[in-house]
Amino acid sequence: MNNQNIIYNVGVNPSHIAITPNDKYAYVTNSNNYSIPGSDNVTVLNLHKGHAKLTIYDESFVEPYRIAIDNDGRYAYVCNSGSPQSEGELGTVSVINIFTNTVTKIITGFDGPGGIVLTKKFAYVTNYGAPGGKQSGNGNTVSVVNLKTKQIVDTIIVDQAPSSLILSPCHSYLYVINYTDGTPEKGTLNVICTRTNTVIKTITGFFGPFGIAISEDGHYGYVTNFGSNNFSPYGSTVSVVDLKKFRIIKNIETGIQPAGIAISRNFAYVSNYNALYAGSNYTNLTPGLGSISVICLEDNKIVGAAIPIGQCPSTLILSHDEKNLYICNYVQNTVTELELE
Repeated sequence: MNNQNIIYNVGVNPSHIAITPNDKYAYVTNSNNYSIPGSDNVTVLNLHKGHAKLTIYDESFVEPYRIAIDNDGRYAYVCNSGSPQSEGELGTVSVINIFTNTVTKIITGFDGPGGIVLTKKFAYVTNYGAPGGKQSGNGNTVSVVNLKTKQIVDTIIVDQAPSSLILSPCHSYLYVINYTDGTPEKGTLNVICTRTNTVIKTITGFFGPFGIAISEDGHYGYVTNFGSNNFSPYGSTVSVVDLKKFRIIKNIETGIQPAGIAISRNFAYVSNYNALYAGSNYTNLTPGLGSISVICLEDNKIVGAAIPIGQCPSTLILSHDEKNLYICNYVQNTVTELELE
């Protein structure tokens, strides 16, 4: 690894990133955790030229948290995690037309939509809970959206506080990780059959799970154990899950608060968030230096020293050609591009 960095200036609290199929553009959700007026938006990066292209503003954006782009590169789906804001309203997912970079559709019926994955026909969206709904962390469903009609067609009951999700390579199974109450070993992973949209197995033993990735053959899952949302106690491991036997087979020590995870053919890349309260009673939140841990998938062991990557690296994504890693630095309002070759 050459580990050469490019820094992109984006918006307030970048929380997730999606890349177009041609690896030319990236769309970054700026979740604006500080509630600054006008700062709930999406930044478009030109990855070939190495700079921000434009920022998309729309009234429908409410703490945009995660984003997914369809296989054709036509639409980007933005989860508005702060919606609904008031009782009686409905949470939303905004649909961006990538050719015009404007919101052309708003899908309703969610409650704190947080995670999203797409097939050719459907979107699966986690409902974590929002102020006007069940309240943050109290949601327990996944909404199934028909991408042709842009409407919710089914709802799947899962465990408390579904934080992220991923499809198996064959799309026969959906894996949902649930934060539950954020205490050690209380987090869960629900295995869902996408043919029936029902939970067929639940795996236990996680600690504030935040991110999930799956090996190329679909045999193993890797779950980051971030820990408590109060940052005390914090997590420091990635759980390796045998998805055929439905059990955790190993916990790998990475760094403080492993958050995002991305998998290539041979390696897993884990972002260590590393922010703790320096004062008593959860006061004076102080970010340390974040890092990237690299796990060899052959033996599930850490490779070399951690790579320094700025403050509060949260989610991360690989380019489709696996030559570059893009990391959201949440408190720095930047995205870091790390060259892998």
